[in-house]
Amino acid sequence: MRGFTLLFVGSLLSRLAIGQPIILHGQPTSKHEINIRQQTWFYEDPASDTLQTFASVRHQHFVPLSESDLPKILGHNYHIKSTRIIWLRFQLVNTHPTDTVRLWYEQGTHTISTLYDSSGRFIAQTGIFRRKSDSWPENLPIRVLPQKSITYYVRLIDYIRVFSTDSDLLRTPLGYAERTVTEASRTKWLSIAMAMIVGCLLLMSLYTLFQYYLNRDRAYLYYALYAGAGFCWIVKFADGRLALGLAPAALPQLFHPAWISISYLVSFFYALFLSKLLNLRSEQPLLWRVVVLLMVVLLAQQAMAFIELVTGPWFYYNTYYLYSDLLGVFAGLILLVAIFRSRSPMKKYLLAGGISLFIIAISPLHGFILVTTLSDKAKEFINYPPFFMALGLVIELFCFALALAYRSRLVEEENASLHATYTQELEDKLAQRTKEIQAQSYLLEEQRIRQLELGFEQKLAETEMIALRAQMNPHFIFNCLNSIKLYATDNDTKKASEYLTKFSRLIRLVLENSRSERITLQNELDALQLYLDMEAMRFKNKLHYQIDVQASIDTEFVEIPPLLLQPYVENAIWHGLMQKLEGGNVAVRVEQLRDDYLQITITDDGIGRTKAAELKSKSATPKKSFGMNVTSERIALINKLYQTQTQVQIHDLTDSDGQPAGTEIVLEIPI
Repeated sequence: MRGFTLLFVGSLLSRLAIGQPIILHGQPTSKHEINIRQQTWFYEDPASDTLQTFASVRHQHFVPLSESDLPKILGHNYHIKSTRIIWLRFQLVNTHPTDTVRLWYEQGTHTISTLYDSSGRFIAQTGIFRRKSDSWPENLPIRVLPQKSITYYVRLIDYIRVFSTDSDLLRTPLGYAERTVTEASRTKWLSIAMAMIVGCLLLMSLYTLFQYYLNRDRAYLYYALYAGAGFCWIVKFADGRLALGLAPAALPQLFHPAWISISYLVSFFYALFLSKLLNLRSEQPLLWRVVVLLMVVLLAQQAMAFIELVTGPWFYYNTYYLYSDLLGVFAGLILLVAIFRSRSPMKKYLLAGGISLFIIAISPLHGFILVTTLSDKAKEFINYPPFFMALGLVIELFCFALALAYRSRLVEEENASLHATYTQELEDKLAQRTKEIQAQSYLLEEQRIRQLELGFEQKLAETEMIALRAQMNPHFIFNCLNSIKLYATDNDTKKASEYLTKFSRLIRLVLENSRSERITLQNELDALQLYLDMEAMRFKNKLHYQIDVQASIDTEFVEIPPLLLQPYVENAIWHGLMQKLEGGNVAVRVEQLRDDYLQITITDDGIGRTKAAELKSKSATPKKSFGMNVTSERIALINKLYQTQTQVQIHDLTDSDGQPAGTEIVLEIPI
């Protein structure tokens, strides 16, 4: 009866303590925590997709935390909804007249935990999304001034697959420091193991990336991307568990949240690497199409996960987020089937790696099973699924590295075989080529002799060309001196002086042009105009001439042989116009009717070739046609020397009565 009475009294006192203020007399000196679950009130916000204001929440109906279902749903499990918001309320009273109470409130592991006072003033915030490198475990600072009472509100937000745990403890600064040291000591070996694993992943990624840089084999690139994505994936888990403070200041939400998974990217590169190594596209086309479809969906899932960083979760209920990784598992199973069916010599290495990943990584069932019967250090490993994921990943990548090494050995052997075959083929071809060379050597010797003969003939033709130019220049000068003599005989000093000026300019042009095998069209026309000016002066206005050049012709660019036009113009004057008392006209027209040919037309209205022959004029005798003969020989040598087709056509012109009306000379000069 006495035991029953004591039990009843204890139960009654505990019921009376529910929801009562926590009364403290100054700063506690003990390092032991104070459990305030019995004094804490609870309210669950039904509008999980939109946060209610503090003013509206404080008037909601709170119930004692110890009598709610919160211990059941905040345990080591998954939430039904993708976002869950819970409010906690407790009151602290400091009865000490001078001592301020400073404590740490441990609310457990949550996504975001925010502390407010009774007026709604923000005090502090922590959680997986807001954790800093020096704030593990998650604690919020509490302060109560002497002889003051304050009511605190705590908002707990949990997203998707966060393992939420409740604590509801008050710790003194000494207890908080001791707990921090205890946690760091308990996770020391886990930290070392995770550091070794992520170091291996980083080394594998960088090494194979360098191998890709050296030989441009995409298998190494896909391996490097797979190992690199696995490195980021495991580092993200390690930072969230061990509070390493690795998240960049500008991207905290990309690095810390447990609900933003990059496993889709890891699975994508895994499928890409194995598809390349097994050559699925050609050897197993049906499975290749299935794998391509899965890779597209995995990329879409990863893109959605990154977008949710800004927009928040897309789905209100948590079903999608609970099972979204199953697509990557399914892709892995499909690829295991592809490895089994493959005839690749690397099959045993790939199979060992794939099976190791599935057995080791899936053995803890991603945290669905919680082991509590082991030591604290053992539980840190056994109850931490990312450790098994990382261990399985590094073992698999090691097996894949062996597969790549064996593949390189096979490639070297194949290259050696090809090299031996290629060497033999080269030796056979060399022997055959030697016979062909010996058979053709006699022909080559004959061709060489013929080339020497052709070279000699070309040199001879060039020498003849130089000799003809040397003959032509004195002939031209002789004709000019006759004109000067005529003015001197007539005692016309002014005309003689003007004529001598033009003659000196003409002589300079002739001497300059005669040194070159080809000159610009402008130089040739300048010399021709000086000659016509001098002949017009000598004929005393009985000679008229025109020189027309097509506007599209660049006379400074086009080149022709020197002194090619003057003999034909001279022949037209002496043979055609000299016999007419009234004189006549000479017209020179330069045209480019084709891109590679220049056409020059020289037209006179003289007596014609037939009448000149009958009169046996001075210009028609063989001695007087020296310039024409030299020019004809020059044209023949030019055609022979440069393999061109310079042509000269002479047409007799007639009037409407059929009487001779002059001569037309057409030169077609290749350019």
